[in-house]
Amino acid sequence: QVNPQFYAFRWITLLLTQEFKFRDCIHLWDALLGDPEGPQATLLRICCAMLILVRRRLLAGDFTANLKLLQNYPPTNIDHLLHIANKLRGLVPC
Repeated sequence: QVNPQFYAFRWITLLLTQEFKFRDCIHLWDALLGDPEGPQATLLRICCAMLILVRRRLLAGDFTANLKLLQNYPPTNIDHLLHIANKLRGLVPC
């Protein structure tokens, strides 16, 4: 029940710089800029993959816990995140 405007706006407008370390951001930006489908589609898939990776915690949490989790995204293996995002190719409408 957390409105995406509470977390996704920051994720998208700041290109994930607040959620990940700089070296991980560079890796993500490389994927964004190198994807033939374009950065917008890739960024959307990455954001969806981020939600998938914390799905269990989101389903178990209340509004306050979920908002805190999404605004302070936990450390994540970027290669795994990109793998999940790539599996969403063709499934996430752009």
